[in-house]
Amino acid sequence: MTMISQLLTILFHFIAEKKYNFCRGGKVGVDYGTDANNLPSPDQVSDLVKKHNIQYLRIYDSDPKVLKSLSNTGIELIVGVHNDDLSKFQFQSYVDSWVKNSILPYYPATKITDISVGVEVTDSPDAANLAVPAMRNVVSALKKVGLQDRIKVSTPLSFGVLSKSYPPSDGAFDGSHDNVLGPLLDFLEENQSPFMVNLYPFYAIGDSSLDAVLFKSPSSIFVDPNTGFSYKNIFDAQLDAVHFALAKRKSRSIPIIVTETGWPTRGSGRHRLAMASLDNDDDSYASIDNAQTYNTNLIRHVTDGSGTPARPDEELVVYIFSLFNENLKQGPETERNFGLFYPDMRSVYNLVFPGKGTGRSWCVASRQASNSALQNALDWACGPGKADCSALQPDQQCFEPNNLVSHASFAFNNYYQKNGLTDQAC
Repeated sequence: MTMISQLLTILFHFIAEKKYNFCRGGKVGVDYGTDANNLPSPDQVSDLVKKHNIQYLRIYDSDPKVLKSLSNTGIELIVGVHNDDLSKFQFQSYVDSWVKNSILPYYPATKITDISVGVEVTDSPDAANLAVPAMRNVVSALKKVGLQDRIKVSTPLSFGVLSKSYPPSDGAFDGSHDNVLGPLLDFLEENQSPFMVNLYPFYAIGDSSLDAVLFKSPSSIFVDPNTGFSYKNIFDAQLDAVHFALAKRKSRSIPIIVTETGWPTRGSGRHRLAMASLDNDDDSYASIDNAQTYNTNLIRHVTDGSGTPARPDEELVVYIFSLFNENLKQGPETERNFGLFYPDMRSVYNLVFPGKGTGRSWCVASRQASNSALQNALDWACGPGKADCSALQPDQQCFEPNNLVSHASFAFNNYYQKNGLTDQAC
């Protein structure tokens, strides 16, 4: 087998970008919540997301109808575990059975890349101490079937897990959550899993200007006095606060996935997050125009490869909440109006997702490839393949994030760009 053929077996995929970035681009997915009684069937949803070129989805459970509907679509999927199920996930036998019955029948035809165990568990005393043991059981079950390197396991936390976020360089985790954060960060390091966090700049209006939250500020909104980094939008500021919080815990190399962000199209009332500081006229911010502006500019920002001020060369991976307006969600009206689509599948507003057939294409390592396959291909690309891997050296511009998938993606894409951008070169 030639090395090119070996590279093809690692299941690389293309990501279309508007602008070529020296290190990596970004991914934009959508959260597919089902807290409603009027949603279309999973098969209809599958057709909808394919039609709108949505290539990454996150679900909050492991609904077999959804998993089957996404088979052979190429859509990458994060599967979820509800907080209410975490007590059952404390038993290895139960988790082994869950993987056997809820994952294996659909994988790899359905491209499951991650399992998110629980949701914002630090906000739920009953769930907080159950999450990491459940995650360890899931990894143990995946190891038994040889999928521990292809399906990563993590848990999404709220931005409220930070005790301080301004300026971003002062970002720090709330010490009251150490019982969860300590074991969690150890787990993520051990398993090369991502840190998942939900960011909602919408709830920072009041502390910030609307333009700063909507990615519309033409110039810097503030300069971090400790680093000199200049910020033009609140999303970057919040994300970098998480970066700095991780660095303070000696976890700088852990990649981040923003598992939720978005903007409501109607409603009023404060959100569950403690840092929310909307004024009494917050319903004026929840509008179709603002939602379209935020998500359009977010997609542009993620896919243009610019990263954040603290991590300018790091891939951004972001999921927009949510696919549909969900009429059974609890809380203020805004909670039920984050959808990109109405339940009848009409678009709430026009939103264009980057397509495989538009712009510059990239060759990026599949997160489903095994570590050994990635390492072998990386060694070849930087050796006999003659890819320029100098930027991956310590202290060079693409060394961070220092993990195998990131370094392999850089090397594979460098080889791809040098060899004609053909399928054979990927």
